[in-house]
Amino acid sequence: MSSAASSLRKNPPASGVLRSLATRLWPSKGAAGNALRPTNIGIAGLPDGIGQLPAHVPVSLVAADSRSAAAWFPALIEDALAAGPLGLVASGTQWLDELLERPAVQAAYQTGRLRLWTLSPGLHAQVQRNGLSALLQELERTGLPTQHALYLYDAQHLLSGLNMAQLARVSDQLSTLCRQRPRPVVLGFTPPLDTSALLPTLRNLCQMSMHIATLHADADRWRLSLDRWSSDTGALFQTGFGLVQDASTQRLAADGTRTQGATPELVTAADQWSVLATRASVEGQRGIPGHWRIVDGLEDIEVAAATCVASTVLIDAGSASDFESRARLVHHLRLSRPPTLKIVVRENLGKLRTHSEQALLQLGASVVVYKEVGFSRLLQLLQDINAQSHTRKVHPDYALALDSFMPPRERGYQAPARFCTLVRGMLDRTHDIGLSHSMVRLNMLDQMPHIDALRACHTSRDGDLFTADHEAIYVFLFACREPDVELALQRVFALPLTQLFTSQATDCSAPGIRAMTDQLQETLRKGVPDYSAILADVSAPPAAVLVNSSATPKAQAPKATPTLPQHNPLEDPQPSAQPPVAASPQVRPRPIGRRAVPRALGRASA
Repeated sequence: MSSAASSLRKNPPASGVLRSLATRLWPSKGAAGNALRPTNIGIAGLPDGIGQLPAHVPVSLVAADSRSAAAWFPALIEDALAAGPLGLVASGTQWLDELLERPAVQAAYQTGRLRLWTLSPGLHAQVQRNGLSALLQELERTGLPTQHALYLYDAQHLLSGLNMAQLARVSDQLSTLCRQRPRPVVLGFTPPLDTSALLPTLRNLCQMSMHIATLHADADRWRLSLDRWSSDTGALFQTGFGLVQDASTQRLAADGTRTQGATPELVTAADQWSVLATRASVEGQRGIPGHWRIVDGLEDIEVAAATCVASTVLIDAGSASDFESRARLVHHLRLSRPPTLKIVVRENLGKLRTHSEQALLQLGASVVVYKEVGFSRLLQLLQDINAQSHTRKVHPDYALALDSFMPPRERGYQAPARFCTLVRGMLDRTHDIGLSHSMVRLNMLDQMPHIDALRACHTSRDGDLFTADHEAIYVFLFACREPDVELALQRVFALPLTQLFTSQATDCSAPGIRAMTDQLQETLRKGVPDYSAILADVSAPPAAVLVNSSATPKAQAPKATPTLPQHNPLEDPQPSAQPPVAASPQVRPRPIGRRAVPRALGRASA
């Protein structure tokens, strides 16, 4: 460790250590008092003595992001100096230089109540061999008094790369050090770091981290998570507190929000039972609670929710053309408000398509309430989710967050090769989000011309495609689960299936659908007709009777940004079960009245 007691009166700092400070600041002959005062954590307003740092045990404080580090650690140092003298060890001088620009810190440095050290590049190798012995001996040699608190900033530089035996030795040495010192010993962990790897290490080495607290930035607020901590009322585990920043002092303070559990559940918040609702979401309902705040539109919801912490926001789903405005609002609220805010979207006009519902959940909605759910059930649902916090990560870019859920801007008949390409592309894009689709092979009646069966097929939704080979018509239904296939086929075909086909085979698993496209691809080698020119208008709304259509080829829709999902009152109802998943295709032709489905080997999430 390249070290020097930069606040020692007899010796100047060692060469290369805090060099930028040594030329500007010389400590004076200040003496610290011996009385021990409680040392605060740098955050005001925490209840039950939680805001005080314990002594005689190691304390680990983790800043999960740069905003948290900037808001927390300078205040932490100021609180430590307000309670008594401090020895501060950091990995470099840049942060120390910035810290010394604060008047209280600079005054403490000049009077000798703050002593500074930096780590040498070779210290890590010594820690691997002998633990913290070299560091502690150097601190003692260069004059760290017993009455000083000891804070190690960037402590991850000391612990990175250590094996279990080395970590255990460091843990024992820290525990011994803390028992010998009357004031707190704190390990500060700063970004960049992987908290998912760091926290389990700290939890499992109790002697090194008896107390663990992590600070996260949440939109315009912060969240202090106490993994384990002491309070006046006893030990705390997995407890969280919401924080706000004072605009004048830039210091953090508790806002009264408290959560509990590894998956945070709300315990208390000032606006926990408040509900903001659009007028359309409760139109025609009786018994609306008197404390609900009803606003006219989405703009009013956005304004009213700007200061909410744990309220419930109830938004109407609207019609197909309203989806983008709803989706953008959900995304904005989720990114700009704390995770304790509940966002509920209620169907009021039509049925959302499955992928539209999933898109809203991906963008940050807490739940989507189906149109069939009555108002009394809605009230119960809002009560049930009152304690929930949103835990799913939301991509900050709206278009990227939505992209995987959107079908291509293609529908209707496709040439077989193009059909296979589009289907495989949709499977690839939705593979990681659990969105399931269906493929149906309909075997033709001997006396039924292909062209008549194709003209009876009409798709009105992007992503719903069909094609044909010599023996059958293939229909791909985007985001259509197995329970909804029959209803979807009734909507797609203008004539009863029994008048067109002998049997059908359905597969709702990705492997099975890929196998179907592989089989169709094989038939292309034998030559398969392309009906594109004849069926140019086949995707138009169906007429009362089948008529000859224009022979002009249909222009392909341009590729662009993800299209917005469409929905209408006649489209697929919400399923009551998850789709079956097959490891390999299990489809066989059966009579139309008996559908062949893949053998279920599990359940797929949607």
